[in-house]
Amino acid sequence: MPYRTRVGRPSVSSQDNHTSSTISSNPDDNEAFYPELKPLPRTHAPLATNDPSLAIPFDMSILTISHKRDMSSVKAVIVGGGITGLAIAIMMELGGMEYEILERSTGSEPEIGAAVALGPPVLRLLEQMGLLPQIEKASKIVTGLTVVDGECQRVGRVDGVDAERYAYPYRVLTRKIFHDILMERVNKNHLHQGKLVIETLQNPNGVSCKCSDGSTYYGDIIIGADGAHSLTREKMYVQLREQGKLPEVDMDYSIYEHVAIGGVTDPLDHNLYPSIKSDSAEFQVIYTKDYPCTLWYMPVGGSRVAWYISNSSAPKIKHHPYSHSQGHSMSSPTSPECSHPTLTTRAVSASASTAAGMVLLTSTSPIVSMSTSSSTASVTTAHHTTSVLSSSSSSTTSTTSSGPRSSTTPPLSRSSSHQSRINHDWYIGTSIDFESQFKDLLDKRCALGVGSVRDFMKYTPKKSISAVDLEERLYKTWHHGRIVLVGDACHQHLVIGGQGAMQGLLDGVCLVNLLYDMEHSTPHEITKAFKKYHSKRSPVAKSTIEETTILDKMFHGQGFKAGLMRRFMFSTVWSFNLKNDKLNNNRPQLSFLPFVEDRGLSKANRQKVSGRLTRKTFAI
Repeated sequence: MPYRTRVGRPSVSSQDNHTSSTISSNPDDNEAFYPELKPLPRTHAPLATNDPSLAIPFDMSILTISHKRDMSSVKAVIVGGGITGLAIAIMMELGGMEYEILERSTGSEPEIGAAVALGPPVLRLLEQMGLLPQIEKASKIVTGLTVVDGECQRVGRVDGVDAERYAYPYRVLTRKIFHDILMERVNKNHLHQGKLVIETLQNPNGVSCKCSDGSTYYGDIIIGADGAHSLTREKMYVQLREQGKLPEVDMDYSIYEHVAIGGVTDPLDHNLYPSIKSDSAEFQVIYTKDYPCTLWYMPVGGSRVAWYISNSSAPKIKHHPYSHSQGHSMSSPTSPECSHPTLTTRAVSASASTAAGMVLLTSTSPIVSMSTSSSTASVTTAHHTTSVLSSSSSSTTSTTSSGPRSSTTPPLSRSSSHQSRINHDWYIGTSIDFESQFKDLLDKRCALGVGSVRDFMKYTPKKSISAVDLEERLYKTWHHGRIVLVGDACHQHLVIGGQGAMQGLLDGVCLVNLLYDMEHSTPHEITKAFKKYHSKRSPVAKSTIEETTILDKMFHGQGFKAGLMRRFMFSTVWSFNLKNDKLNNNRPQLSFLPFVEDRGLSKANRQKVSGRLTRKTFAI
């Protein structure tokens, strides 16, 4: 097998004193690729003197960023050990590339998250990686999705994907099990848990990540796989804004209009819930037309059921260190405090929504959060302070960038001081008052068996129930210098679309293929690879977000227009995008490994074998 020869370079941390300190001998070339990086000040240059007291202090961290011993190899520092981060590490291992994973969780936290759906776009890749047998053993085939009302009367149904057409069905398994499968495969010598990254640095020679425990890790590039509240993105955007290079659309603050609450039950009694006996999984969705809330049931194996409640809440906004008008959170777009006229839509949205009862989230220190696609929770910390301006009414109407939205369900109350926090957005189940928030939903019949939804919920351990505020957003800036973002760090999807994990994996295979094809890990080659990665993946991410927006409006929209949309969508014409050739024919693989045979009737998109191996193009 034509794998690259792996370079036997030892891991480098802050305790290592043998690290190479070679700086590029051609600084002019470096400045051409990184004009925004200022030259080192004179205070960093060593001064020869016989009197030590006259010596100028020398910052060794500037030099030790340059760790290179082989310019044909690339080493990545992957920030985030969730699904996307672990998958990218395995891909790099298969390509002979080096990596270090920095994950802030310790691995001892409670199980967080519900289920993961994996379809043809990624199952072929996972088969090539040698992970498909474990996934097939731990998952169920999705036969379709049935939508019912509160009395379990069928509203509509969508068939599952045609496995013969695309060679693979859709499969569902718990997020934790999928994470465990990846964790078993990754090289533990390069996985560092309990590592909270607090600083990222780069220069033309390399990068470094400093952790809260004082350790530092070095490499050629940083891959930010640390989720929707990415610290990697935050640090990168702050630097770009200071240089006047951050696009105004990326300076917008976050607006959260959705809450997802999920969990996984203990094994259920087949007599009470007979549908879980099947080897396949039929998704059941309780749709409530009176208020913007749906409950999803997903049988996942082991007689267990993953579930989540998708709820449109009163909007909340959060400012970032790189956002517009720091210190003027509610500035009008025409006020003197707001110097960015292009912010009109979001600023007007914020002003109108605040008057209607918007919850305002502000951070007094850098927010560091685990990806919403990570299967494990992070250590509970107090690195931030959140202030909540609660809505005074249970019924609000807000104006957002997507138009007016009426909400008859109040947002989850999270202002109580006794609540336990898991990262920035995650909350343990004891802090969720289901009776006050979802009483009507709990009284509905359970679509899987006997009793009510309330009866079904009691089989879920409270410690495994989590809630997270969600934003749907596509960032414009995905990379800067030697730093690149993947997954939720650069494009955020609603849970209702089931695309988060798959899009993260697709980001990973695209990026790793481009990294493998680099002849040298020079600034020019790295920038060229990152630009190509963004141009390939950004349009796909945008299309996926648009599709999940349609789903959200269909399930949660109120009024006559939303009703017409639902009637159309639930007709036989609707395919739920599961039989969409454009989506499912995109089945990429690692270009440096032997391709898996295309067994589908609808052939996958053409893909080139790595240029490092051959220039020939195969139709696969």
